[in-house]
Amino acid sequence: MPAPSNPELIEQMRAQLRQIQERRARNELLLAKLGQAGASTISPDGTVTVLTGPGGAVTEVRLADQAMRLDAATLGRTITATIRNAAAAAAPQTQNQPVAPVPTVPTPPPAPRPVRTKRPDDPYDEEPIATVFDA
Repeated sequence: MPAPSNPELIEQMRAQLRQIQERRARNELLLAKLGQAGASTISPDGTVTVLTGPGGAVTEVRLADQAMRLDAATLGRTITATIRNAAAAAAPQTQNQPVAPVPTVPTPPPAPRPVRTKRPDDPYDEEPIATVFDA
């Protein structure tokens, strides 16, 4: 198989660059959509507010002044329940987001192995001993 010429290589590189730019634009669009995804959930008693970002990841937990009047166990349960509700509210927003496929890049064929030529004027120039690196 003959090696591609310079113009062919340049065109292949331009095509790959176009694919990369298209993929980047799709990824930026998806990231913008994910950036809008998120939820703010407030506990029923109003003492805990949980903010979630893309994918339901907790970004912030806010406690109202009234939360400090609760005992530790009650406050812990309220925080945990509010986090669960916030994650559940954010999940449907990110569940149906399309995922851009990752195209495979063809592997170029291996370079031809150099051929060693014996120098006729050197009587000591003999074939090298085979090594583990020779295929």
